Amino acid sequence: MMDSRLRWQIRLQSGLFVVLFLAVMALLGWLSQLNPLSIDFSANQRNSLSAETIRLVKSLQHPVEITIFISPVNENREVLERLFERYQDQQALVEFRSLNPDLTPELLRQYDIRSDGEVLIEYQGRSEKISQVSEAKVTNAIQRLVRLGDRWLVFLQGHGERNPYSESNHDFSVFASRLAGNGFTIENLALTQTNSIPQNTDVLVIASPQVALLPGEIELIQEYIERGGSLLWLADTGQTIDSMELISDQLTIEFLPGVIVDPNAQLLGLNRIDFALVANYPRHPVTQGIDSLSLFPQAQALEFYGETNTWQQRSFLLSSDASWNETGSISGEVFKGDNDDETPGPLDIGMTLSASHEPDDAAQFEQRIAIVGDADFLSNRYLGNGSNLEIGLNLMNWLSHDDNLISISPRAAPDTLLELSQTQQIIIGLGFLLLLPLSLFGSGLTIWLKRRNR
Repeated sequence: MMDSRLRWQIRLQSGLFVVLFLAVMALLGWLSQLNPLSIDFSANQRNSLSAETIRLVKSLQHPVEITIFISPVNENREVLERLFERYQDQQALVEFRSLNPDLTPELLRQYDIRSDGEVLIEYQGRSEKISQVSEAKVTNAIQRLVRLGDRWLVFLQGHGERNPYSESNHDFSVFASRLAGNGFTIENLALTQTNSIPQNTDVLVIASPQVALLPGEIELIQEYIERGGSLLWLADTGQTIDSMELISDQLTIEFLPGVIVDPNAQLLGLNRIDFALVANYPRHPVTQGIDSLSLFPQAQALEFYGETNTWQQRSFLLSSDASWNETGSISGEVFKGDNDDETPGPLDIGMTLSASHEPDDAAQFEQRIAIVGDADFLSNRYLGNGSNLEIGLNLMNWLSHDDNLISISPRAAPDTLLELSQTQQIIIGLGFLLLLPLSLFGSGLTIWLKRRNR
């Protein structure tokens, strides 16, 4: 028989257990706030920030202030707040707030906010607005704000080069517009008019000149390289190589004769074999994270013959093993190795050169140069093929020393649609409409009979 003393002991033990249990739960909750953990089980981890975004936000040195002008009844409010919480989880310098536009008319006028759900991003006195919000657009906006001053891309003109302002199929207007959207300033340069390469040039672009450069122009380019300037040289088979021979000698590179042919191009339904396909990329910051094909029409192969103590050479575009540089006619039947000067693949289509410079009046810096044996891959006609655009953007970011500003590709969502066969639909239908009700009825009947027989 239980006396009063024993009952009090049991009650005391129960009370202590409840108090300790609540204390442990509170402690776990407090620790979870200090060390939050989230796991994304969605396909392609599309509910998490990309590695490129995480790398960017972790590199921030100053606060980024994000303001969402969104009404309480907007159905996207929770989605936007979750998105910016992911940024905040990765970097404490990211701050965001949600404001009701109906209650802040003075801010709407100040920042020219015109739509519900518009986002304002501020960084060190600079700001950008986004109307259609996505991770890619938010990160691109932060990229542009983080850039220390303008990045000047200067395109050499006057010799039939690809023009960043022309909308012709072979020109670069689409690529230039994407570069401008990422914070670059695009300018054309005619050396016969200026007689110099501007000091604020971040990257000089020579895109397949069709007419020979003058000796004075070659000398200016050589001087630009000697003082450590960044250069992107896009060399087509149709360009005037002879006039650029002094530049190639300075860079200790040479172009193999002929054009790269790749029988694998026919597997994609292309009727031509003079299109080089690149599927496997050497390890390089320019191609980091790229896993899809890129296409290079009528590309040339490159070779580096310099010393490693002068230039640090790295390849970032290689043709397939099945390719070779065809020096004969590419019409009719074409065979590998039927000419003595043909080299089997893989062949270098793109390579980078880097060297350390330490001027007397400045800190040491790394000079960066890239040479690609094709200019068509960035043209208006071919830019949308595979990863061509992504490679071009990454290449400009690398050349301008913005290694952390690498383009972000949207991730697919393959698990948003559930497809069931007819058999699977019948099984699920019978399970919910027949088997589940019968099992519930049977269990209820069993419990009733057991209680009745007690």
